Amino acid sequence: MTSNWRTLGESDGASGRPDYFVAEHQAACSRHGIAPDVGAWRAGWQDGIATFCTPENGARLGAEGRSYQNSCPLDLKDGFERPYRAYKRVHDAEQRVGDLRGRIDRMRDEIEDEKKEREKRRELRRLRDDLWKAEGNLRRAENDLLIERFARAAG
Repeated sequence: MTSNWRTLGESDGASGRPDYFVAEHQAACSRHGIAPDVGAWRAGWQDGIATFCTPENGARLGAEGRSYQNSCPLDLKDGFERPYRAYKRVHDAEQRVGDLRGRIDRMRDEIEDEKKEREKRRELRRLRDDLWKAEGNLRRAENDLLIERFARAAG
C-alpha cells in the first residue's frame, strides 16, 4: 500500500527483470486488495533497465556466467547482448574446460589406484610364492636336522 511504484519499477529494471515482471506485483497485490500503479512502475522500469542494459554490464554478467532474462528493450538490446554473449561463451567454455579437467584428474586417480591395486596383487602373489618356497626350505631344513640328529644319536 505504501510502495513507491516508480522506485520499485526502477529497482526491478536495474536488476534486469523483464517488463512483464509487473504482473508478479499485480498478482501479489491483488491477494491483498491492492492495485499497483502500473504506469509509475513502467516509468521507473524504463529508467532502471537503461542502467542495466549497458555494454559494460553485459560484459560483467557474461563473465560471471549469470543468466539474462532477455529483458533489454530493442534500442538497448544489441549493445548489451553482444558483450554478454561473448563473455558468457568464454565463461561457459572455461567452465567446460574446468569440468573436463576435473573429470580427467579423477579418472587418472582411479587408473592410478587400479595400477597400484594390480601392483599390490602382483606383489602379494610374489610374496605368497616366496612364502611357499620358504616353507619348503624350512621343511627340508627341519628334515635335514632330524637326519643329522638321528645320525649323531646312532653314531
